[in-house]
Amino acid sequence: MRGTMLVSIATAAAAALTVGVLAATAGNGTTKAAGGSHAGHTTMAMAAAAPSASDVRSLLGKQLGEHAALAMNATNLGVTGSKSFPAAAKALDQNSVALSKTIGSVYGNAAAKKFLDGKFQWRAHIGFFVDYTVATAKKDKAGQNKAVANLTRYTKEHGALLAGATGLPKLAVQNDLLGHVLELKNQLDAYAAGNYMKAANLYRDAYNHMFMTGDLLAGAIAKQKNLK
Repeated sequence: MRGTMLVSIATAAAAALTVGVLAATAGNGTTKAAGGSHAGHTTMAMAAAAPSASDVRSLLGKQLGEHAALAMNATNLGVTGSKSFPAAAKALDQNSVALSKTIGSVYGNAAAKKFLDGKFQWRAHIGFFVDYTVATAKKDKAGQNKAVANLTRYTKEHGALLAGATGLPKLAVQNDLLGHVLELKNQLDAYAAGNYMKAANLYRDAYNHMFMTGDLLAGAIAKQKNLK
């Protein structure tokens, strides 16, 4: 019964993670963010007026922190077979779209599209975490290993994309993404094993790490775009 539920959940989550067409983000006052979120309105405001370095840092930290929290909420629900997992996956995808719009407000729509939907890019890594969650619930070691291999490749591919856009050293970005992936994996492992105190501490660490990632990217963008 639990295995059947997990397969259904994984199917629904995969659908949620692939739904939606990326809207234009720059110079379009009619664009609406997913769910009319405040983060979406902030992104559009950035596109309409030149942002400050502080604006970019604040927004990226907020959106990346939300990503970590929503991702861990979703995987924790998924590993227990919760019926609320598809809804959590949908909220996570809305955050992904918001992040892509922030990228688009700086680098354009083509860059936003590649960031979000490129092979082994942002949405793909969420799908790999879904794969890892399902495999963990089933105690499928081969499935876990395959998901980890895909996540590792994601850190290389997405790190190269971000480094190429921002001018940051590629290895530094790749290592930062690897740290994020390992934090989320370790948090899920602890939660699945019933070690909830360890899972809670890892949850906090993974959330905090995203603000450091935001600082890294925002600093490079501010320097590159001459933001004050």
